[in-house]
Amino acid sequence: MSSVKLGPVTHTVLVALMITVLGLIYLTQATRTTGYDYESQKINSQIATLNSEKSDLQIENARLTALSTVKNSPVARAMTTPASTEYVQQ
Repeated sequence: MSSVKLGPVTHTVLVALMITVLGLIYLTQATRTTGYDYESQKINSQIATLNSEKSDLQIENARLTALSTVKNSPVARAMTTPASTEYVQQ
């Protein structure tokens, strides 16, 4: 057993220090999860942007593929250029 006796003020100070340390540990953990939330939000924003770009590229790919398909179709190859072209004038 220890022969050192602690008074009521010392006990109060020790309890206050323990509560402060536990509060700091809690704040550290809460701040860490908030940091993860910001990182997650940033990644979700990047995913949404990339999905939008992917959709745009798929549409562009479909448009370009359709034009080459139409140009190379048997119907397009069978067409001839007109001998003369006339325009309506108002």
